[in-house]
Amino acid sequence: MLSLIVSDFIVPALLAAFIGPAFAMIFAVPRTTLPYIAIGSLLCKLSRDLLLKLDFDVVSSAFCACALVSALFIYLAPKLKFPRPVLLPPCVICLIPGLDAYTALLALLQVVYAQSPELIHQNIITLFAHSMRVLAVLLAIALGIAIPPLFFYRYRYHHF
Repeated sequence: MLSLIVSDFIVPALLAAFIGPAFAMIFAVPRTTLPYIAIGSLLCKLSRDLLLKLDFDVVSSAFCACALVSALFIYLAPKLKFPRPVLLPPCVICLIPGLDAYTALLALLQVVYAQSPELIHQNIITLFAHSMRVLAVLLAIALGIAIPPLFFYRYRYHHF
């Protein structure tokens, strides 16, 4: 039981906690933000994997994980004195569906270079299925980042 928890939740979350700050360093974010990005990445991956284990689909679990981390940084960013767009994108990079994108790309190549109509038909179905999943997850990530500020910053610039 413990090895299942470690292999399914802890190891991927720790890897995400490494990937988020590594991605952030490419864009020269301040060094003091890296621990917060690591924690945000860990929470994002851990919450998505937990929701997947609770039988949520990958799109809604990616949306909820992004919305959770977005809401967290809406609260923390002013206290850290850093803008939220500096902190948030590296945290959600671990949710990008790379395997689906790779499978779609391979299916596209097999459609282009296929010899028989049966292989073309099968690869078009694979291409369409994985491409739609990639697009749906990317849309869920974008909406998960964009929707929480609409609720929390609603009256931010409203003067009475």
